[in-house]
Amino acid sequence: MTPHSPHFSSPRVAAIVPAYNESGRVVEVLKTISQAELVDEVIIVTDGCTDDTVAQVNSWLEGREAQAKAVRLFALEHNIGKGGAMAHGAHHTAAEILLFLDADLIGLRPSQVDEMLQPMLREDGSADMVLGLFGAVRGGLLGWWLSYCHRAVPSITGQRAIRRDVFLAVPGLTRSRFGVEAAISCFVLSDPELRVDHVYIHSVTHPIKEEKLGPWRGFRNRMRMYREIARTMAVHRVRQEAMRQHAKAMKHIERFSNK
Repeated sequence: MTPHSPHFSSPRVAAIVPAYNESGRVVEVLKTISQAELVDEVIIVTDGCTDDTVAQVNSWLEGREAQAKAVRLFALEHNIGKGGAMAHGAHHTAAEILLFLDADLIGLRPSQVDEMLQPMLREDGSADMVLGLFGAVRGGLLGWWLSYCHRAVPSITGQRAIRRDVFLAVPGLTRSRFGVEAAISCFVLSDPELRVDHVYIHSVTHPIKEEKLGPWRGFRNRMRMYREIARTMAVHRVRQEAMRQHAKAMKHIERFSNK
């Protein structure tokens, strides 16, 4: 049976789009998501933008028909980082499934949004998280690097669907900033009971930081992102090791107390 079968109660889906200074890009992404059949509501969280992203979103919202799919805007006054913006959106919906998509995607189609959600909505064993991976290689050295990262380290993709309760259980969400994707993936992949699927979204890409910010500023921003990802992964490893040592110590205490 499909998720729309009369005998299957499909969980609600909220698409959450965190955005920082995405003027000229975010509205097209919102239009695409709002046309997806499996998305029940769309939430856009602007993270202390200094351009006219908020004005563009508001202008689009005002021109939509009254019966159109629900789209809500949360315009944060101060920048709190991507992880904080994602958590803000998650706390403002009761949907069981969250779909996170970047605000600067190029070439995304409504059918691809639905394809990412289908593994989460299967009646015969749903996934707990789905990673959306770019399937096409961009031109240029940095474009090749972007595509390579998606294949070599799929856990850092910004396109993912995940159970809301699992997402909110990830430690340090609001502090993770650029490391939020790594934090989510480390948490989920460390639990053998959670199921992860992958979906390739072909012909979809996004501007690289050097294109959006200029070569030097974009490169510095990229290095900061890599540092935050590395720090997040290091913190996760330390936390996991501490948990293993604690479990080992508890076993020793239990063994000696039974003698």
